Amino acid sequence: MVAIAVVGSGVASITAVRTLCTSSLENNLPVKVTWFTARRKMGSTQSALSKSPMVRPKPGDPFFDYGCQYMSPVSAVFRNELERWHDLGYVGNQFEVSLLNAKDDNPEMTKLESPGWVGNGGMGPMLEKLTIQTREEFAGRGLKHVSGFPEVERQVTSIHRDESTQKWFLNTERKAREFGPYDYVIGCFGHPKRTDPFLKPGGDAAKPMMEFLKGVKYNQFFALQIVLEKGLDIEEIRNLSGCHILNHDVVSFVADNSKKPHQIEGLDSVGLNGQKPHITIISTAKFAEQNQKANRKMVQDRMMESFANLIAKESLQGLQSKFQPKIHRLNFWQDGRCVKVVDESDFLFDTSVNLGWCGDFCVGPSVDGAAISGTSVAKFCIKDIEQSLNDGQSGKQNSRLTKWKWVDSDSTVDIGTFFHLSSYEEQISKMNLAKKKEKMVRQYRRRRKN
Repeated sequence: MVAIAVVGSGVASITAVRTLCTSSLENNLPVKVTWFTARRKMGSTQSALSKSPMVRPKPGDPFFDYGCQYMSPVSAVFRNELERWHDLGYVGNQFEVSLLNAKDDNPEMTKLESPGWVGNGGMGPMLEKLTIQTREEFAGRGLKHVSGFPEVERQVTSIHRDESTQKWFLNTERKAREFGPYDYVIGCFGHPKRTDPFLKPGGDAAKPMMEFLKGVKYNQFFALQIVLEKGLDIEEIRNLSGCHILNHDVVSFVADNSKKPHQIEGLDSVGLNGQKPHITIISTAKFAEQNQKANRKMVQDRMMESFANLIAKESLQGLQSKFQPKIHRLNFWQDGRCVKVVDESDFLFDTSVNLGWCGDFCVGPSVDGAAISGTSVAKFCIKDIEQSLNDGQSGKQNSRLTKWKWVDSDSTVDIGTFFHLSSYEEQISKMNLAKKKEKMVRQYRRRRKN
């Protein structure tokens, strides 16, 4: 039996686990997957209307997504996954997204051709349901799930290798508990603050991976959450769902979370009638970098004033008078969008020690990038296992070590454009062109079937 440990809680880990389980079953491979999860990044960047950030929104209750705002499928891999999630009732695909160029003489929102996909009830509940669904689908068929949240005593924090057996072991805090042995380990998280302590106990076997992952770089942003007590029927607010702000010094994205599905029936009819607008305003990375230690009231006022001018067409005083905004929370997110990606590879894999890694930082800063990376590393792992079983030895594939190189990311999809880092308008154009082509192909296939 070939034992594989997958460590991670996001979309990359879900697609990796699903691909490993599905491929091993389809090819009748003796594979057992153990999936270790903790608190999900997309879940930890969502909050209910509560003083505590740990309170989860209940079905029908208002919420704020303040990280990933919507998902935009570009690849066939991710589009197929999103359609599966939609069939399960976990996502809606009618969240309208617009662009607004702040440099225009009279900036107005222009809708993108295709709506965005959003989690039903927010990104957090979506991921939680996907985790449960995956666990249940493959229960008794090669998958074991070990949850480290809220059961923190089961959260794995480090890795080590027994060189005599060439097997990996995973440990919880202070080595209170050990899991293993494993023939393969796949990591699905990327911040050096987490990868360094996780991989360091792995010694020389994990050192190349650890050193390379030190190169994962993220930018920062502020996320301001406000509730508009009045003004629901005012046209500018009524027309707002999600909007990318181009060429502005302070704000990069604005969303009305009340327009998203709220864990209720009828996902394609998003939003709740009569719900007060729950607005998320995301700053540019440059503004966050320059003001991360600045007075928080100044940051709030600058971001609200930008929202007032660009979206509500009001002064800050006019916004406060007409809409009576109430600030819920101002967050500073230190690891927002990855600004470096791996060159010419969708994942990392060291076949000399059977250690792989995946995440959006391998492909592009989006949920699509995470899905591609998780799927790709799992396929590579399955192929390596097949070669090992057929040839009686591991490592028939060329080591990926020599191919690891960081390059600047040139795309942005999910959490607003940071104009000084990427040409978003060009990316949007490419996305729409790809969607047009996919639509034409689907229509052609349907006509041929008929």
